[in-house]
Amino acid sequence: MDELDETQLKNHVDSLKQQLEFKREKTSIAIPDLIKWIEEKTNEDPFLNPDILKDNPWVESSKCAII
Repeated sequence: MDELDETQLKNHVDSLKQQLEFKREKTSIAIPDLIKWIEEKTNEDPFLNPDILKDNPWVESSKCAII
């Protein structure tokens, strides 16, 4: 930031002002909510519930092997 012109400095200040106005939530509040959301969605996750993959037409039915 040694040689910024006036326009660049104004843009930087505007960016910092926007960041200050951004509403943030404490992690002590956000993390328990995130954990709750993850636990609610585990039954819908095909990587954790392989039965869901059976209903997906885009999943490969067999693996390719070179003989």
